[in-house]
Amino acid sequence: MEVLAVHSLPNRELTLRISWSLGDWLPAMRHLSDPAAVAITVDDAPMPDTMPAMLDLLDRFGAKATFFMSGCRAILADELVAETVRRGHAVYAHGWDHVRLDRESPERLRDDMERCEALLARHRPTPDPYLVRLPYNGGWRNARVHRTLARWQPGCAVVHWGPSTEDHMISTRCTAPEQVEPECRREVERLMADPRLPGGIILMHDQPINDRPGGEFKPAVTTTLLRLLLEGLAEKGLTSVVLPPPPPQQGWWRRFVLT
Repeated sequence: MEVLAVHSLPNRELTLRISWSLGDWLPAMRHLSDPAAVAITVDDAPMPDTMPAMLDLLDRFGAKATFFMSGCRAILADELVAETVRRGHAVYAHGWDHVRLDRESPERLRDDMERCEALLARHRPTPDPYLVRLPYNGGWRNARVHRTLARWQPGCAVVHWGPSTEDHMISTRCTAPEQVEPECRREVERLMADPRLPGGIILMHDQPINDRPGGEFKPAVTTTLLRLLLEGLAEKGLTSVVLPPPPPQQGWWRRFVLT
């Protein structure tokens, strides 16, 4: 049994979740403690026709990112996983196939994450504590999923996000290549005005895994969006960093508060 309460605070939503079993819930991260930094998190990587350009853009701006990689893509681009690590970015498992693992059995969830992590572990030690974002962030409010993840990687934390690029929809609004830049610029301008941006965990994708219209524009959207995002962050004096470990839990109630 659990109780969920949501309270509105200035520029922020406070979610309080209480479970009869205090050990069910993992820490959940949604923002950084440093308002001068942001964390760009990239789901669904790596794609061979966009990932090299993304890495070059991050280098150009002196930025770091955190990649949640899909095993079904990473196995076809092993050298890109290695290059991502070599350039100082963080990589974590995003499952194997891009499916709602919170709707699968605990065994399937654990096996998918372990299979993907075994692939990534060829190139860096398995992080401890581990940071988890499942496809669609499914299960971050599901105690069964939290228990399964805790058995897989004790001490892990679930990574949510604050500002989202909404890049999974940008290509659907494009019918010609010249529309990519203005559509991406509109989203970046919205992000730059988001009060959650300082200290924010930003969500974007390396060519989102979906079957929406406009798929032919996904590569251009991915690289254009990242360039404009990095330009905007630089203008605001915000530094993009890899996700840090979850903060120490100060009291049992911290496990149930997502800010």
